[in-house]
Amino acid sequence: MKLRESLRIVPRPARIVAAIFVVCGTLGGLVAGFFHARPQLLANQAEGPLSAYGPGQPFLSAIIGLVGGLFVSGLFAIWILGLGYVYGDARRRNMPAIPWTLAAALIPNLLGFLLYFVLRRPLASPCPRCGQAITPDQRFCSWCGYQRPSPATEGFVPPRDPAHFKAAPPTQV
Repeated sequence: MKLRESLRIVPRPARIVAAIFVVCGTLGGLVAGFFHARPQLLANQAEGPLSAYGPGQPFLSAIIGLVGGLFVSGLFAIWILGLGYVYGDARRRNMPAIPWTLAAALIPNLLGFLLYFVLRRPLASPCPRCGQAITPDQRFCSWCGYQRPSPATEGFVPPRDPAHFKAAPPTQV
């Protein structure tokens, strides 16, 4: 499955929240890095122009803060996108989406995600009559009552020869 197809499964609000996390975390890291160097720069201005911190120190500190903020917010964004994927995939497979999303979020060490991927149902197909999703193990559509043909009788064609239906002669033992 390609990345674009996987992201289509993630609901739009989860994608938006992940993008907001990345933007806010990156900007927060940039500002925190810049202001982290500011007190040191102001304290060293009294020492004169030959202080240990040069004029590029706030810039370097801001870049380090930007990279750190991008990294941390990226990790949170990936976690949010993973939870969104679990929610969207569970809905697509006719599973209870909110309990599975909570399990993936609250069970530590990513074991909730592993548990979901091990126990998830097969993909559902649309009902030919009403369009609602039917899992492969359902014989009837729960919305309209459409009976899906069983795999054993799907390609079966009854013989046309009436002689085929006559009783066979008893065999002698």
